Amino acid sequence: MDYTAEVFDQVQLLFDVTRFHDHQLHCVLKFDSGLDPQVLQKAVISSIQAVPILGTRYIDGGRPRWTSVGPEEFREAFIVARTEAEFEEFVVSRIDESQGPQVKVCLLGSSPCAVALTMNHMICDAADFKRYLYFLCEIYSGLIADPAYRPAGIAGDRSMRGVLQFFGMREKFKSLFSQSKENNRCGEQRFPLSGGGEVRSFILTCKLGRQRTAALKDYGRAKGATLNDAVLAAYYRCLSRSLALSPGTEVQIPVMVDMRRYVGEIGSSMSLTNLTSTVITRLEYRSDEGFEDTLGRVKAAMDEKKNSDIGLNGFIKLDLLYRICGNRIANRTLRSTLKNPLICMTNVGILDAARICFGNLRPRDAYLCGAIKYKPHFQLAISSYAGELTLSANLYGSVSDRDRILSFFDAIAAELPD
Repeated sequence: MDYTAEVFDQVQLLFDVTRFHDHQLHCVLKFDSGLDPQVLQKAVISSIQAVPILGTRYIDGGRPRWTSVGPEEFREAFIVARTEAEFEEFVVSRIDESQGPQVKVCLLGSSPCAVALTMNHMICDAADFKRYLYFLCEIYSGLIADPAYRPAGIAGDRSMRGVLQFFGMREKFKSLFSQSKENNRCGEQRFPLSGGGEVRSFILTCKLGRQRTAALKDYGRAKGATLNDAVLAAYYRCLSRSLALSPGTEVQIPVMVDMRRYVGEIGSSMSLTNLTSTVITRLEYRSDEGFEDTLGRVKAAMDEKKNSDIGLNGFIKLDLLYRICGNRIANRTLRSTLKNPLICMTNVGILDAARICFGNLRPRDAYLCGAIKYKPHFQLAISSYAGELTLSANLYGSVSDRDRILSFFDAIAAELPD
């Protein structure tokens, strides 16, 4: 069976073609006790059977589409790593969209146990990747209770029109013209990465403990700011110093926007998809300013954007381009004109500890992060689980890049108030 390749399916592939990132999503769960490999394998296969878009391969060309693969290939979605080295290799691995399935799960059965998931970003964004994770947990738990358990399917609309239908023509025209500079690349500032060395893919993380994260939330709440505002403020301050910017220099950091904010409960009836847009934040560097004042300016800027149909502009432009030009011309146009952001940030959000439960086993640690960037692009990502905040950055980089990013994490952690 064939399924339509939606706009963002094709755009995610273009992000790889234009060397922005490798269009893969990653999640790692660590346990004190081991999961049952046979039950987990059955749960993975059942999840692919229940979400048809996962059991497909991608066919590019004039009519890009997803076409179903045989059920015998579903077993390839589950892997058991014999060593920790094999597991770590899987964590940064890629799915070949032309082969499928479009999700893979790896179990490290040694003590302590770990599970890693990789999803093709063409299929969905981080919000729906979390939805899949919760779904997999439900299936595993259901199979533990009843080996004959079969989950209900997840299917439905995957297009961005599910969001656009909530806006009238007046709102769309206003966004199209008043937010014309709210997406695509803005500025030429680059994170200070190396120009040479052996390049390998890696995912780096930095955790803020529960007490520190709780204190940071309390601090932000007292200022009327979100945790995202606080991290973005620290990002701006550390980045400006790392780049040795002159006072008064404007810094631009695009941030991701989950457009499900507009669809409400209707989003739960959609299949896995990409509904993430981008908005560019801008802040002038003030070398003599304290963190609290920077946070105030970040909060004011974000509040203004949230009150003006944040993220809508990018959806409208892409929808018009693909509607008017068709897939082939639209993809060719974007391939030659797409300017990917050199520095950006994304907030994956909260991994719900109450829903990440395999039978009676809960991870002691978990994080989810986005695609691995190609230099010179750099992205800071944040997620939280069980009250702990995780900073992450993914890169095809050198050893010196790893060291520089880890030092940058330390600078952000030091910048955030206790």
